[in-house]
Amino acid sequence: MKTAVMMAAVLAGISSAQAVTTFSFASDTDPSHFTFAGSGGNVSNGTPAPVVTLTVGNGNNGESALTFDVEFRTNFSLDFLASVNQPGGTLHLYNIVGFDGQAPMFGFYVPGTNTPLLTATFDGGIFRNLGSEGAWGTGGDASASDITGQVTYTWFGASNANFGLVQGASSVGVDDVVFTLTDLQNAQTHTPGVSLGNNYPSTGWVSEGSYSGTANFVPTPGAIALLGLGGLAVGRRRR
Repeated sequence: MKTAVMMAAVLAGISSAQAVTTFSFASDTDPSHFTFAGSGGNVSNGTPAPVVTLTVGNGNNGESALTFDVEFRTNFSLDFLASVNQPGGTLHLYNIVGFDGQAPMFGFYVPGTNTPLLTATFDGGIFRNLGSEGAWGTGGDASASDITGQVTYTWFGASNANFGLVQGASSVGVDDVVFTLTDLQNAQTHTPGVSLGNNYPSTGWVSEGSYSGTANFVPTPGAIALLGLGGLAVGRRRR
């Protein structure tokens, strides 16, 4: 009986929390620094790491969104997939893969420190850019989802049930991430786009960028139901 009562309390707490947490940031506010930078098949954050305003929540739950001024950092590599001629240009497609033996990652840190607020790894992502046959254009995007790959967030900030945040927890369920790259340009000449050699940028490039993603830090209703059944079964066995 005691076990069943305790389990009911746990389930009530979990079910009252918001299941899906949204994260986003607009392009950084410093026009002299860029969000993304790249060379060859590698992509990273700009140098120095841009300070962005990370927004948690979208206001749909009646709560004002949380905001944090943090450094954005990322590292991943591109593996050429295909270039497809379109009526409006050539769509260049790449698989997103690890960088220097590490899984593709991004994170948000207290400025000037290595103290994380939110980090993520993502596998099975796609990078796209619409340009010409021999060059990238000024816009592109990178995306990944648990439906086709694996995205795992870890939250290091304070817990907040209204936003589905659990300190120290890694995400469960279906998570996703989308980066939009704009004003992509040659890092040396600052001319729009960047030329390609053997399917990859032939020189360094930089761009502005924005981000949105969703994460689940609490079990889904189905997982909660299974947890409840397991708790009841344990309670019966102990009688």
